[in-house]
Amino acid sequence: MSAAEEVPVLIVGAGLAGLSAAVFLSAHGVACQVVERATGPSPLPRFRGLTVRSMELFRSVGLSGAIERAGTPGGDIGGIARVRNLSAPGAVWETAAWEDDAAGLSPADACACDQNVLEPILAEHAVRHGAVLRYGVEVTGLQDGEPAALVRLRERASGAESVVPARYVIAADGAGSTVRRLLGVARHGPGVLGHQVSVVFEAELAAELEGRRFGACYVEDVGGALLPRDGGLWQLSVSYDPDRGEGPQDFTEERCLRLIETALGRPEPTARVRGVGPWDVAAAVADRFRAGRVFLAGDAAHVMPPSGGFGGNTGIQDVHNLAWKLAAVLDGTAGTDLLDSYDQERRPVADLTLVHALARMPLSWLAADGAAPPPLPPQLPHNTVSLGYLYPPHPGGGGTENPREPSGRPGSRAAHLPVETAGGRTSTLDLFGPGWTLLTSAPGWSEAVAKAAADRPGLRLSEHRAGPGGDVRDLTGRWATAFGTGRDGATLVRPDGFVAWRAQALPADPAAELSAALAGALMIEGALRAWSGAEPASPPRTPPGTPA
Repeated sequence: MSAAEEVPVLIVGAGLAGLSAAVFLSAHGVACQVVERATGPSPLPRFRGLTVRSMELFRSVGLSGAIERAGTPGGDIGGIARVRNLSAPGAVWETAAWEDDAAGLSPADACACDQNVLEPILAEHAVRHGAVLRYGVEVTGLQDGEPAALVRLRERASGAESVVPARYVIAADGAGSTVRRLLGVARHGPGVLGHQVSVVFEAELAAELEGRRFGACYVEDVGGALLPRDGGLWQLSVSYDPDRGEGPQDFTEERCLRLIETALGRPEPTARVRGVGPWDVAAAVADRFRAGRVFLAGDAAHVMPPSGGFGGNTGIQDVHNLAWKLAAVLDGTAGTDLLDSYDQERRPVADLTLVHALARMPLSWLAADGAAPPPLPPQLPHNTVSLGYLYPPHPGGGGTENPREPSGRPGSRAAHLPVETAGGRTSTLDLFGPGWTLLTSAPGWSEAVAKAAADRPGLRLSEHRAGPGGDVRDLTGRWATAFGTGRDGATLVRPDGFVAWRAQALPADPAAELSAALAGALMIEGALRAWSGAEPASPPRTPPGTPA
């Protein structure tokens, strides 16, 4: 058995979350290696709908354009339909939007892009920026320790084994995560709700659709859903019941062709089955997202039913949250306690998102053996779930807020506002990352920013100021309201675009306040003040070191 050179971050799993992790880590200059048990990318489409938030994140690393060109931009996705079959006379199409109107909430738009189309885009970008990607390699053992975790790997083709020391490990190896099992991390939630088989096929449906578009269509005659896929393909997903002796092996090509014709409501001699894959409709969240040097992300951390399209997007947002924190710890600008905030922030978001995915499911899925379904809260608007979640442990953190009425409070996503800079019209979101950003309307913060940056070598900190003499022109007049900074306060935005701290007025010593805020947000020397203090109300009453 050979020993390999230490890697800063080892990512287990080259699916959506694992490859997104490699993309975001590469954007921060962190070397990483991705190992994947499968011998190559999956040919099945699987995940499809990228939310506005996910497209914001890919936009921040220059990938949104490539994804939009490969997929279908949000305005053309279509809604949700229900028919008896596609040829039924007088069929009534009941349509509902997949995602609420996000106009004015973001410079990005939702996009439909099949996972087997999206993953190669992510992989190429990550490898081009320094990531190493290895297929056909599985994890067979893991030992946490100092100064690195030791991960035992086996090449499936040759059987050759090696041990890779990794400063940190991201387990993105799916719902049946080997790493989660090795760590002994349990999960909570309803568990498996049903079993499905997806049949990917090609067929000519123009006559039935008559120019109508949909993101998904429930077809009553087969009790399943029909979805358009990239490249002119279609997917029909139907359920099976193991308690009745049914299984994926029953879905022969002949049976799949019969199901396709039943869904279309007519014979279709040109139909061709391109792939068949079983999957479970499940709902569960890991009891912890961190175990020492190992972090769970994506389906390894949480599985969600497809209703709402939240699952894959939550995984993308997991690794975006984690990437900047790992980068800050590895380059020495943050304390290691910062990594605890990954679990503290992302696990409650996963729990909340799962509840609202369940709330969008048919009640029959949620009731076992005829029992009453579990109580669920009213559905929140889709954009509130995907854009309005709040991070604890900030004061008042957790839960959600309406993204159309941003509070600007710590723990919230910093608002999108149209602004103008020397480079032209843009969004406030384009002012953020990969470093830290101070937003203000007052000139009194510039010296504080310069001093804070000088005091912390290696920390990227920039200032953007709206108003006279500033580098940003507020085009809406909402700057002070959206960020809650008043005339001369300031907002400190993290590399992931979330508010870390806010002063609602200019303190007596802005340099001391900003320095304390950064120390708290970066968990340096155990400082937690930026996570637990009250917001400064006015300069005279603001004791040094109590940012919010």
